[in-house]
Amino acid sequence: MNKALVLYGNGIDYTVSYEGNEIITHLKGRLLHTTKRSHHPVCPGDFVRLETDGKDYVLAEVLPRINKISRPANYGIRKEQVIASNIDYLILVASVYSPKLNTGFLDRILAYSNMQQIETKIVVNKIDYGICDEELYYIDGYRKIGYEVIETSVLENINIEIINEITKGKISAFLGNSGVGKSSLLNLIDPSFKQKVNDTSSYSLKGKHTTKQARLFKLSNGGYILDTPGIREFGMWNMDFEELKNFFPEIYKLSPECKYQNCLHTNEPGCAVIKAANNGEIPEFRYENYLKIFQSLYENRHLYFKKDQ
Repeated sequence: MNKALVLYGNGIDYTVSYEGNEIITHLKGRLLHTTKRSHHPVCPGDFVRLETDGKDYVLAEVLPRINKISRPANYGIRKEQVIASNIDYLILVASVYSPKLNTGFLDRILAYSNMQQIETKIVVNKIDYGICDEELYYIDGYRKIGYEVIETSVLENINIEIINEITKGKISAFLGNSGVGKSSLLNLIDPSFKQKVNDTSSYSLKGKHTTKQARLFKLSNGGYILDTPGIREFGMWNMDFEELKNFFPEIYKLSPECKYQNCLHTNEPGCAVIKAANNGEIPEFRYENYLKIFQSLYENRHLYFKKDQ
């Protein structure tokens, strides 16, 4: 089978990695059309089957996805836009200085990655500025519930080799608020990364559709890194507010101890999760973020959640 990895595209033409080379392919007719539930049929990270049409390669079939990162195609429209797929590692980058560590952002992404079963690492960058007690509390909280937290410094080259090892030969997505140091970390792993992004950005200005498209960049360590201008804005597509409890591991673990089997852990009597949060058995900030995300999902349930037909 002629199997290739999709790097980026504009809805009709796609650049793929095939047998060590980057080639341009065209979508076969039946894949051209937007489906009832999907904004684009192909995305970076997809593994696809190629066919030949004379001298050209045709993208004939999208192979089954292991996972995906999605958002609503446009605000108020119940149609899925898949940003990327088949992610080996989601690397959440935060910092201790400008900007400060934002647990609300982290916990929203962590819940989504758990739903998609994407292995996720937390990177806390800029530790050369020092870590305050509040930040230590957050870091210890994440480690307590089982997440790997990697403390890094680009300036002092601390733990960069760990990031390099994680991304080696894998498809990784770096997510984080603006200014946390994602690009600086990647530039240490692959000094040519910045130039690759700049070259693509300059090229994208010439195109009609490419400026908003995600793409995969090949790293010198053999891995691929996902880059997209709007990835921080993705919504929690197809996450039901009633199922959110399953994607907070510490809450999921305690759920069987609740008085009611269908407990949502918001204000129900006999809730083991509320009791654990009040007693400090689970991180208080995590429970507070759970309630905020729950409310957001409930208010947007008609936009974000739609059962598969």
